[in-house]
Amino acid sequence: LCHYNTVMSAVWLPSGKCLSGMPGGEIAVWSTDRKCVRVVRAHAPGQSVLREDGPPTFHGVRCLKLRADGRTLLSAGADGHVIRWDVSSGDLKEGSVLGATPVKSPYQASTATGPNGPAAPAFRGLDCMPGSDMFIAGTHRSDIWEIDETPEVLIYGHSSDLYGVAWDPTQPSVYATAAEGENVFVWCAARRRLLRMVALGNKGRCVTFSPDGAHLAVGCKNGGLHVLDARTLTRVHWAKTFESTVSDVKYSPDGKLLAAASNDQFIDIFDRQQGYKKIARCSGHSSTVRHVDWSADCSVIRTMCSAYEILYFSPRSGKQVVQNQRDTEWSTWTGVLGFSVMGIWPDGSDGTDVNACDRSSSGRHLVTADDFGGVNLFNYPCVVEDAPSSRGGGHSSHVMNVRFSPDDNWVVSVGGMDRAVFQWRFRTLAKPPYKGPVPPWEVE
Repeated sequence: LCHYNTVMSAVWLPSGKCLSGMPGGEIAVWSTDRKCVRVVRAHAPGQSVLREDGPPTFHGVRCLKLRADGRTLLSAGADGHVIRWDVSSGDLKEGSVLGATPVKSPYQASTATGPNGPAAPAFRGLDCMPGSDMFIAGTHRSDIWEIDETPEVLIYGHSSDLYGVAWDPTQPSVYATAAEGENVFVWCAARRRLLRMVALGNKGRCVTFSPDGAHLAVGCKNGGLHVLDARTLTRVHWAKTFESTVSDVKYSPDGKLLAAASNDQFIDIFDRQQGYKKIARCSGHSSTVRHVDWSADCSVIRTMCSAYEILYFSPRSGKQVVQNQRDTEWSTWTGVLGFSVMGIWPDGSDGTDVNACDRSSSGRHLVTADDFGGVNLFNYPCVVEDAPSSRGGGHSSHVMNVRFSPDDNWVVSVGGMDRAVFQWRFRTLAKPPYKGPVPPWEVE
């Protein structure tokens, strides 16, 4: 009745028959003696999917769920439809359809292709709410839908590895994330809601807001740099001065200059007042530049690379600064190397186990992101070996970035392959009053 196919999903009926979802959108019916007795047309096959271990296939029917009454079956496929079937007879036939719920893409206005395009969502998971006609479904975009008479997205997700995060300096509860799924999301930390989003058409790797909150710069995997209006997410400027990934972007504290670092081992400086004209290129690193920080007076940038080099440059000329910067005041500290952060490295680490760090606005605390799914809080400066810390877990992959909010009330972390954004509340604990004996020299 059918050719050999990958089994995308399966469910058992109370009668003992088994139903399996197929890549082409059909549902196969198997008898109790393990023979395929019928193939029922159910869903469209959806878009073609490349597999690492075989030829291209289709999303097909990846969701089959039997409701608690044992009489109704739900199927969801790559065509954006959830179909209800009557299986009270213990069998499934093409005439058993009770109804179908179409779900439209939340990215209808997008011109992108692939998972961020306007095509209907392809469902990957499905579950029912007991005692209700409502059910939830997960899609290939990592979105979670609540499906009833008016389907809506409960949780938006990134559809690929997640690297970039930055807070809006003018709105302490607003932050942006950028991932290789080509979407940039702007979130509200207080309401834990998505405020707005845009499909770039390029894979994002890093993101930063201008100090006045007007612009949002996004560095891309292809070496490009998008500058967006932070309120409307319309593109203000596009530049491509690198051949490989843009690894970090930072605005100067006065908002006049933008520094972009890359895997090309260069740092390019753009003048915002001249329409983001490139005015300098800083060179000298022998490996991928990972982090960039500005001095408080905007006269020097500090850069760190994968070869464990810390270099200083003049942003206006692009020339390396060789003078000692020991007493320089830094606007931010996001580099994982340096005297002030040398205590963040655990025993046995190889120099790549800590992916990112950030100093709080108060200058009293430091948060780091590591390869073991941890977000770690230290006192700043952190200069002692095996410095005491508080560790928060939850990420199931390497934590690629972490940032304090401007008011130090929040910390947000992003996992790479787990595609998750974690919000952490940050509170400083009050030191309990001392109740011991009063020293003699303090007695009046």
